[in-house]
Amino acid sequence: MVKKILLLSTLMLCCVSLAFAQRTITGTVTDADSGLPLPGVNIAIKGTMTGTTTDINGQYRIQANQGDVLVFSFVGYLTQEVPVGTQDVIDVALAVDEVLLDEVVVVGYGTQRRANVTGSAERVNADEANVGLVSAPEQLIQGRVAGVNIIQNGGEPGAPTTVRIRGGTSISASNEPLYVIDGVPIDNAGGTPSLLGEGDSNTPSSGRKNPLVFLNPNDIESIDVLKDASAAAIYGSRGANGVILITTKKGRAGQVQVDYDGYVSTSNFYRKLPLLTAEEYRAAVRRFGLPENNLGDADTDWQDVVTRDAISHQHNLAFGGGTSATQYRASVSYLNQEGIILDSGLERVSGRINVNHSAFDDRLRIDTRLTGSFFHDNRAPYNQTGGFEGGLLTNVLKYNPTLPIRTDRNGDGVVEDNEFFEIPGQTSRRNPVALAIQVEDFVKTTRVLGSFKADYDFTFITEGLTGTVNLGLDRQQASRRYFIPAASPLRQSVNGEAQQANTEQSSELIELYGTYNRTFEDAHNLSLVGGYSFQEFLQEGFSARAQGFVTDLFEYNNLAAGNANTYQVSSFKQKNRLISFFGRLNYDYNGKYILSASLRRDGSSRFGKDEKWGLFPAFTVGWRLSDEAFLSGVEAISDLKLRVGWGVTGSQEIGNLRSLPIFGSAGNAVLGEQEVSGVAPTNFPNPNLKWEETTQLNIGVDFDLWDSRVYGSVEYYLKNTDDLLLEFEVPQPAAVPTRLANAGEMENKGVDVSLNAVLLDRGDLFLELGATFNRNVNEIKDLGGRTQIFTGRSSGQGLSQINTQIITPGEPFGTFFGPEFIGFDPDTGIQLCRGAETASAPCSDIGQSEWLIIGNAQPDFTYGLTTSLTYKNWDFSFFIRGEQGRDVYNNTAIEYTSKFLLNQNSNLLRPALEDPTPLSEAPQYSSRWIQDASFLRMENITLGYTFTNVTALNAVVGTIRRARIYVAANNLFVITPYDGFDPEVNTEASSSVGNIPITSLGIDYTNYPRPRTFTAGISLGF
Repeated sequence: MVKKILLLSTLMLCCVSLAFAQRTITGTVTDADSGLPLPGVNIAIKGTMTGTTTDINGQYRIQANQGDVLVFSFVGYLTQEVPVGTQDVIDVALAVDEVLLDEVVVVGYGTQRRANVTGSAERVNADEANVGLVSAPEQLIQGRVAGVNIIQNGGEPGAPTTVRIRGGTSISASNEPLYVIDGVPIDNAGGTPSLLGEGDSNTPSSGRKNPLVFLNPNDIESIDVLKDASAAAIYGSRGANGVILITTKKGRAGQVQVDYDGYVSTSNFYRKLPLLTAEEYRAAVRRFGLPENNLGDADTDWQDVVTRDAISHQHNLAFGGGTSATQYRASVSYLNQEGIILDSGLERVSGRINVNHSAFDDRLRIDTRLTGSFFHDNRAPYNQTGGFEGGLLTNVLKYNPTLPIRTDRNGDGVVEDNEFFEIPGQTSRRNPVALAIQVEDFVKTTRVLGSFKADYDFTFITEGLTGTVNLGLDRQQASRRYFIPAASPLRQSVNGEAQQANTEQSSELIELYGTYNRTFEDAHNLSLVGGYSFQEFLQEGFSARAQGFVTDLFEYNNLAAGNANTYQVSSFKQKNRLISFFGRLNYDYNGKYILSASLRRDGSSRFGKDEKWGLFPAFTVGWRLSDEAFLSGVEAISDLKLRVGWGVTGSQEIGNLRSLPIFGSAGNAVLGEQEVSGVAPTNFPNPNLKWEETTQLNIGVDFDLWDSRVYGSVEYYLKNTDDLLLEFEVPQPAAVPTRLANAGEMENKGVDVSLNAVLLDRGDLFLELGATFNRNVNEIKDLGGRTQIFTGRSSGQGLSQINTQIITPGEPFGTFFGPEFIGFDPDTGIQLCRGAETASAPCSDIGQSEWLIIGNAQPDFTYGLTTSLTYKNWDFSFFIRGEQGRDVYNNTAIEYTSKFLLNQNSNLLRPALEDPTPLSEAPQYSSRWIQDASFLRMENITLGYTFTNVTALNAVVGTIRRARIYVAANNLFVITPYDGFDPEVNTEASSSVGNIPITSLGIDYTNYPRPRTFTAGISLGF
């Protein structure tokens, strides 16, 4: 019996030993989406300090007992726990933590859980918005964020955009938002070198370009838009117009992955103006009994011959990977975008590298990001405000269609490509094809933007305390070359012209701040931020011009070969600094009651010695109603949050040195029989010059219904801007007639609505709809004692001295004023108008003192609609946006809807022959030319197919983890009553008060046409 007991005990001990004996567990950890191995994954035995990490192939080996639980964790992935049991091989596929990625949004100097954001902030996923031909970042948010109105000023590659977030806040300073790229606020004020005499009738150009075109949209991860003062006040004196935060993509730990995205597109000119054909033009000349000696034998459609089907292509190659400690992503991109006008286009080469590294048990985190870009901008000389002679597009519209493009100028019986026909003895009408080809105007720009950020957790002091150093450098160099040959009527009288211009600008950023995050009693969440910022900006440039060349062979490469008496030079150098102290407090109780407050004190060198510092506070509260007991039984409500915010922001975008006495070059004088150059005051000092301040109230509701089947937000805002910067006359005698001072008030108020709905979610079939809506009401409240300011300069023969817009209290910015058109005189056909005190008279007889309010360039409301449909491997999406109630002054139509042009051997629009105006009546400005420019535009439509079985492709090109092909159309159609090239337009037509240009809005004059584009692309992942 004893022996049996001993034997049984021995067997039991052996079983227990086997059960608890350690053995080797092996396996491979992969990415659940791609199936690729993940190196650097942490594997730990739960409840112990024992652990290991996966190698470069995602494989691991660990000693474990049968009852142990293995914990697999990796940054950016969901943690998994797997019991060992009897398994010897445990393979795990980790899924990306989408909730972690989505629940955090970028705010100033940090991030915040989306659920706890109480300011007005919206995010755009760049990959979802980057469809079709997109060359600049702001195009990704166009129509996708309520309250953000973006107008593309023209269709030229690299054309600038006008961005307004909840309306403009200034009359004379910039209304553009602040852009922050990877934590570095950038300066977008300049970049394109200016020509001497640029904009006059003999120096045609294409104006400024988009300074953000250096950034490759494929490198962007997300764009966060801070719309109200409570969200933007942390940026103080630069947040009055809103803030756009751009975050670029970074690497993910794992095996090296390579991605290629490329497309080819074709763009065409599809909205032609109804100009007379050659046959119609000859008939019109004969109908009115005009001399026929200026008629030619050709049949030239100048709109057709100056435009082309433009081919563009872009290629992006990116690779990234790393371990749990170090991740990297690098990319290179090439874009070649042809313009639809001859000899215009944009070429860009860019590269980026982002590296993240952590050390000391993740207490130290380093983030380094660097981008470099080179782009070559070949500019079309369309010159929107160059007088009645104008530039390329002006001459497209007026050049006689019976004249040929080229002619045998040498009389040798052969017509060469460079033998352009020009009207003998005529220099105010220029062959538009010759202008496009002969005028050389290009800009080469190199820009480097880099940031270095280091975070260190001071856990030895207290948990949750982190110190941050953020350094940034933005450097840009641009060179412009310009040449007009002697054969061109532009510079025939001076035997050709050449110019060179160079600019260089840079900014340096140093920021030091600390963050403290703690949770008390598992309910009270506290986050504190406080720090210091220093940023310095430098701009300098040089330009030179020469005329009178004996040969065109030098072009712009030897200005000294010109006539010495024609030499002109100009140079400048400016610097400004911004020093700031800032702080923010975020608190919430279980996510139910939320409080946020921020304060920033800015000091700017741009303002007067008595007003260099400004204080910008903000305060917001939030209440998550869905967590209250009285809504706990409402199953339809998944989340409901009420938020209220108030804050003050400022604007310092007035240029440099405006508070100081400035001297500039003046006329020469003779002293002691010697001619010497002189200087004279150009700016009246104002030691009390200070910020424009914008105070904003925001009330919003965020909702999520039926488990995110329907979600969105509704917001009301009231935004007041005080201390507007305006020029005022100074008592005479004085060195200068005016000085810049603070006076005036402007108001914007309105409603933003964002709505998303999942309409279908049935396995392979998914349909989601998104919509945005904004109504903004703008009003000028006060002009510092003035009753009116005029701007909106008209262009064209007999029209160039007319200001078409009035800024006056009680009316919105962008208000058109003029005589009200009432019809035609039944006897003479002349245009009749009504004035304030005149019931009916010829429009030319209604003086400005009688002009009336006749239109408004501000839209009544804007909207956007996005739809995303997927079925199995197919995806389909479209994006529609529009504006309603926006007026545009059709400056092109007023000039070219006039039979008067036939007297000058110029072409005209077909409707001119249909109205009764006499041949002798010149163009007359009136409400007739203020047109409804409401529109609905099919911005993009895309159809794609994703290959799930890539085995066949692997046999050809190697290992492929994903493959997608797509076709897309941009600007497919636009529905509008407007009869110009495009209703969405904004010609720069400012008028100056003293030294300050007063911007205009909603004027259209010979803009570069916006094309329709078709794209085919492919996306591959290796």
